[in-house]
Amino acid sequence: MTRAAARPYARRGTAPPRWPILLSLALALGAFGGCSRDRDDGTDPTAAGDSLPPLVLTNETPELLLTWVDERGGTHTGVSLGEVPEGSKDLVRVTVKDAGHGALFYVADLRQKGADGSYPVRSMRRSDWEKAIADRRDAYRAQHAPPPTTPPATPPRPTPGEPPPDGRADPSSVNATIYGASWCKPCHDAAKYLNKKGVHVVEHDIEKQPRYASEMQDKLQRAGLRGGSIPVIDVAGTVMQGYNPRALDRAIQRAQAGGTRL
Repeated sequence: MTRAAARPYARRGTAPPRWPILLSLALALGAFGGCSRDRDDGTDPTAAGDSLPPLVLTNETPELLLTWVDERGGTHTGVSLGEVPEGSKDLVRVTVKDAGHGALFYVADLRQKGADGSYPVRSMRRSDWEKAIADRRDAYRAQHAPPPTTPPATPPRPTPGEPPPDGRADPSSVNATIYGASWCKPCHDAAKYLNKKGVHVVEHDIEKQPRYASEMQDKLQRAGLRGGSIPVIDVAGTVMQGYNPRALDRAIQRAQAGGTRL
């Protein structure tokens, strides 16, 4: 092939076609535009895509992070199907290495196994998952609502730089770590409570940051605790599961009295 044949537009007076340049410019602009878009949180009804790629889930499927909901609407996590109790097998969120972290989740029904040994799995939007948890929690509270009680009065906080009247350390010197997830309401409630007390709080999302899921399990094991209920809260070395204001108060007091610091 001659040079003239390979470059038909190279004849004198003929400009090269502009489409390669325009295409490159359009792709570049599209890339910059994509970086500025917020990630869908599962509440946008116009978001594209209603399902994840098919997932074959068996008892041997490796590298799983499972989240199930108990009758009270409390969430629990685990890494194997055998950890899920009978009463919570109907709705189990399944997170795998490459999917289930964004606006769409895998949700499995572990109550009955198929002939091939797999369990039925479907896709669920984040907003629907959060609603299912809230509905279960509301239903339990409606059936087991305790009589109203008067909350204890919150003691006044000392002036910055002034030690508390009882001689204990200021709460701002106490550090707390909360292991939870973005959809976990008790996790956020615990953070608000500790912040109100003046404690320095660090929150870790064990789904978006899997390394903290392992860190959480290590702390539970060292504390002699079992299961995967969240939130898991470490207040200056005192590890507990669930949101319990009285337990948090005791942990703060222990830290102020000279307990283990993070």
